[in-house]
Amino acid sequence: MLETREVLLRCVVCRSEKTFNLTMAQKRQLAEGSKLQFQCSYCASPQHWEAVQAVETTSSVGVVPISQPKSILVVDDDDLTVKLLQKVLEAWDAKVEIALNGKEALTKLAASPFDLLVCDIRMPEMTGQQLFQHIQDNGYLPPQRILFLTGEKSAAVKQFLDTSGCYYLYKPLQFLDFSGQIQAILAGEDLP
Repeated sequence: MLETREVLLRCVVCRSEKTFNLTMAQKRQLAEGSKLQFQCSYCASPQHWEAVQAVETTSSVGVVPISQPKSILVVDDDDLTVKLLQKVLEAWDAKVEIALNGKEALTKLAASPFDLLVCDIRMPEMTGQQLFQHIQDNGYLPPQRILFLTGEKSAAVKQFLDTSGCYYLYKPLQFLDFSGQIQAILAGEDLP
């Protein structure tokens, strides 16, 4: 299980305070002066939150800070999903590129390096499994830098996800889980 710690945060809009369970990646982001985005029950919308007190983290030797802009490729054929993911990722100042199918993704992967790939499983022209095989054959990204998203829970898809070495989440997405997993992956933390 992903290790978390309680941290008291303050909404930057309404100034309400709330305790959140944060991953080490999220704590590191706060320690670097960044803000985190969570739902605020008083504002009734997602807002940026800051630490009430200074946040200390353990040594981050060998870990690239999340505050550096990351290059993320989002591959999904659903326009609404793409827009939502893009909005969440760009809120962290990530450089987000979009591919609407696997073939488009391969072209982008061949042209420039990415820190992370967020990919749907079921897409036209090329499935997520086929894209993954091409990525591995060409050495574009290690499995630990790939996050699959799927609404399909068939035995075949589950077996692929479990044996690929990639991270995955089931749709519909819980954006707090998505945010935590993305931050942990980019920080190089081990996930369950």
